[in-house]
Amino acid sequence: MGATKRENMNNEDKILEILKESGGIVSTAQIRSMDIPTVYLTRMVNKGLIERCGRGIYRKQKGDHDEYYFFSLRYPKIIFSHLSALYLHQLTDKIPDFYEITVYSGYNASKMDKSIKVHYIKKDLFHLGKTKAQTMFSNTVPVYDRERTICDLISDRENTDVEIFSKAIQRYTSFHAKNINILFDYAEKMKISEKVRSIMELQL
Repeated sequence: MGATKRENMNNEDKILEILKESGGIVSTAQIRSMDIPTVYLTRMVNKGLIERCGRGIYRKQKGDHDEYYFFSLRYPKIIFSHLSALYLHQLTDKIPDFYEITVYSGYNASKMDKSIKVHYIKKDLFHLGKTKAQTMFSNTVPVYDRERTICDLISDRENTDVEIFSKAIQRYTSFHAKNINILFDYAEKMKISEKVRSIMELQL
């Protein structure tokens, strides 16, 4: 939407427009960045237009929500990985029934829903391959890149569905922008070089 048109809106309409553009989720940080007093969020909650769903996070009362984006706002230190990363990178057609994330060792994930699959890793490897991906609502969320995702998949192969595993490997190897050198570099740092090379040799 053009800046001029939004300037002509009242503050509540501006917030509703932001919600529309961001998949039904808005944060107090976004509101402040637009010089809108956050008291308008409270007023809209009281009117039943939106609901508070986390600290500094609000969503529409009805309609579809960008759940990946909402989750990343609620837990800003997580990184989507494994099956969730495969989905975000379109390396699988399966829509995950749960979030699969990675956090650094020592992170307290006890307050998260028990359906969420949490992987812990040493801090020196936590940011290896971290990037961003777009959700279906065009918001960006933290996720491991394709190469790190493939390494995680191979490392956790025994706990991964056979069909999901084989299709993800096939899609990655046929992907025009794959970077095998980075893949092997990650594998070496994660100490899974032999596993990764043996699988890639069968595919390439």
